[in-house]
Amino acid sequence: MVTGFDFSTGSVKGIAFDMEGNQLAEVRLGTDLWTEGGVSELNLALLEGQVHSALRGMASKLHQINKINHWKAIGISATHHTCGRIDKDKLPVRRAICWNDGTLAAFHAKGLERLGGQAKVRELIGGPWAVRYSLSHLVKDEATLSEADWKRTWRILPHGTLVSGFMTGNFDKISISSAASTGMMDLRTCQWQPKMLECLEKPEHRQMVLEQLPQIVQGNGPTGPLANWICQGLNVDPGKAPIVYPTSDDQQAGLVGGGAMQPGQVAIILGNSAVVNASADRPPATDELDCMRLSWGPYLWMRCYTNGAQFLDRVVGQNPNWAELEAKARLVPPGCNGYKVRPFVHAEPSIGVTKPDFGWEPSEPSDEGVRFRASLEALANLVALGVQAHERNGQKISQITVSGGISKSDLMVEILEKALGRKVIRLPVGEGSALGAAVVAAGV
Repeated sequence: MVTGFDFSTGSVKGIAFDMEGNQLAEVRLGTDLWTEGGVSELNLALLEGQVHSALRGMASKLHQINKINHWKAIGISATHHTCGRIDKDKLPVRRAICWNDGTLAAFHAKGLERLGGQAKVRELIGGPWAVRYSLSHLVKDEATLSEADWKRTWRILPHGTLVSGFMTGNFDKISISSAASTGMMDLRTCQWQPKMLECLEKPEHRQMVLEQLPQIVQGNGPTGPLANWICQGLNVDPGKAPIVYPTSDDQQAGLVGGGAMQPGQVAIILGNSAVVNASADRPPATDELDCMRLSWGPYLWMRCYTNGAQFLDRVVGQNPNWAELEAKARLVPPGCNGYKVRPFVHAEPSIGVTKPDFGWEPSEPSDEGVRFRASLEALANLVALGVQAHERNGQKISQITVSGGISKSDLMVEILEKALGRKVIRLPVGEGSALGAAVVAAGV
């Protein structure tokens, strides 16, 4: 039996699976972000608490069903491009800056200018450096972090690598998948590229970063067993502790969970963000898609929209009656009688929307069924733009899967198929990233 834990900026999900893929137990926790001033940051003390709470909740469920001794492996999925700093005592130096932080664009532009533009970046790492990549955080740190905190930093670690460290005590290994989310890894050699740090103004900061980054793990060897002190608190025999495997960036995990591990296979994930991912045997032809690397070899192409469930929540609220909304929306014809919504609760730089632009045309409809269907159509059209971008860059699509909370809506899947002009496969497990993390840990 294996567990997949998905640590996102919206929540934490943990699911236990047997080797036939049957779900045995589930744990869910919330996430609190610091957003004052347009930032999006995660307290690392909270993250460590989430790790312990999620493990405690999962162990309790497994004790209840007499499966605790069958717990062999733990896989981790965590939000891409989210990164924090810790000192030698594993204490926070600063909060983890998240992928959707609204302050990063100016710092990214400054760093890109120092490097000589995206053409130079592609020469150095084989792909683009997007605003959300955690290299942008380091440019911001030069303006906002004290020199004492630069020197106090022991490790600069992405979201999932921190989770793995809090589980095992090993903060020295990072997967190819997670390292590819930083903008500092050469996508061709899967090694750190020191010249990317020339985006920083001070040479001493560049040297510090090189010393503070963990080793990139080539392959999928384990990070280590669940730490003894954690096992004791969970009433787990340390001699039979489950093995924790290197973290999957949530995009890699989504591809695995979506069965999109081979070139030409696309996985759409409709969660807090709306993501169109694909495996590929080479980088995209242009910089209009993000490019990362999968731990087993292929490249990962990505179009990530901030405005997924975050936009939908703005329209229907946090806890609506989904069945009732779906029923009302089915009474509304395609096109919603001319009503349209601009879905940009947050900026969407990937398609040139540089500031929030949320609103209705010609006016906001009073019928909630119209509002719901129009919102689903807007999301489907965004996803279609992402799929088209994959095709323009040379992707020959053979399969599309969809997962995530919004995909539980039958109407959403129908609207998406119409927008794409092709059938999609909805995953039987809605949490594709948790499933993907479990599959990676199981070595399936």
